[in-house]
Amino acid sequence: MKQGYLQGIEQLKHDNLYRKLRVLERHEGVRAFFKGRKLLLFCSNDYLGLSRHPRVVHAAQKALKKYGVGAGAARLISGTTDAHTALEKKIAQFKRKESALVFAAGFLANLGILTTFAGEQDVIIMDKLCHASLVEGARLSKAEFRVFPHKNYKKCEDLLRGAQGARRRILVTETVFSMDGDLADLKELVRLKEKYNALLVVDDAHGTGVLGAHGRGATENGGLAQKIDIIMGTLSKAIGGLGGFVAADKILIDYLVNFARPFIFATALPPALCEAAREALCVIDEEPTAREKLWRNISAVHQGLTRSGFSIAKPESAILPVMVGDEGKAMEIFDKLLARGIFIPAVRYPTVPKGKARLRVTVSAAHSEKDICKLLGAFQALSREEFTR
Repeated sequence: MKQGYLQGIEQLKHDNLYRKLRVLERHEGVRAFFKGRKLLLFCSNDYLGLSRHPRVVHAAQKALKKYGVGAGAARLISGTTDAHTALEKKIAQFKRKESALVFAAGFLANLGILTTFAGEQDVIIMDKLCHASLVEGARLSKAEFRVFPHKNYKKCEDLLRGAQGARRRILVTETVFSMDGDLADLKELVRLKEKYNALLVVDDAHGTGVLGAHGRGATENGGLAQKIDIIMGTLSKAIGGLGGFVAADKILIDYLVNFARPFIFATALPPALCEAAREALCVIDEEPTAREKLWRNISAVHQGLTRSGFSIAKPESAILPVMVGDEGKAMEIFDKLLARGIFIPAVRYPTVPKGKARLRVTVSAAHSEKDICKLLGAFQALSREEFTR
């Protein structure tokens, strides 16, 4: 039996798709050591640097003394504390929704949404580039699962029109697509949702804290939050911690509490992480300078790479993919950047389609001008042909 697993591993190595864990030492946000070498990280989702913000760290430390390390049980047993309810109240206010529910992870939140609100008589219609957690949730729901080409809303409408006989139509998108960094057209999706009486589910994991006039995410502007049925997000990206959340009308949140198996049967998020996340949301509200710096850094990285000859679309988020294509070549470039003190692991299949490997550069407010200069210098040291042949 084990021989078959060994053959599978050897095939991955042959195809340049083998993965292994890389242990970072003395991790300090955007800096760390790897095998004794000091590195700059341009691959983290800690977009605002809040994982090490003094206010956030202090909130976690204070909560550790009060609550201890873990919640000790699932939420419906004895795992719900005042830290959980305070965080959920803050999330609902932050996302401009009636209510919110915290999950132990973002992956679990997406599984919970789709397996709870969709079933055998329903149809889920989803953008092709949605995150794996949404895809798995759709598959597990037992609903009919239809996918439209990335941001092809004409095809999306065709699928909605063809599904009018279903009990429910659930329309699903990310706001910021995690591997490409581009944005969904939420206004068009709201229009389609209203026209075809669909339930609109929006994953704002990479938008929360980064987008919007006040950092509340892609759903903030234009009154979109009130028009979107379910807003999902994570506490592990710009918020700097761990966990997932769903913000929606109270009746939908009550339904999740009673029917979402990834919520009901999972141990609750530790209260200390809840308190840290709540403080991070307060920082986003009260200290816009971090978000302003993030966008200055994004612009500097984009302009620098463009001047060096790399073709990168105008940034819509903190994610700037440098396309390579070939998986083996992507690994070679990762190693060359690593030798220059830059850590950006190559993203390969199945995270992205075969033949579309890339270096997924992510920018943080915690990066200094000197950090960005070092990044750009490392890319400039590589010939442009590395990325095109």
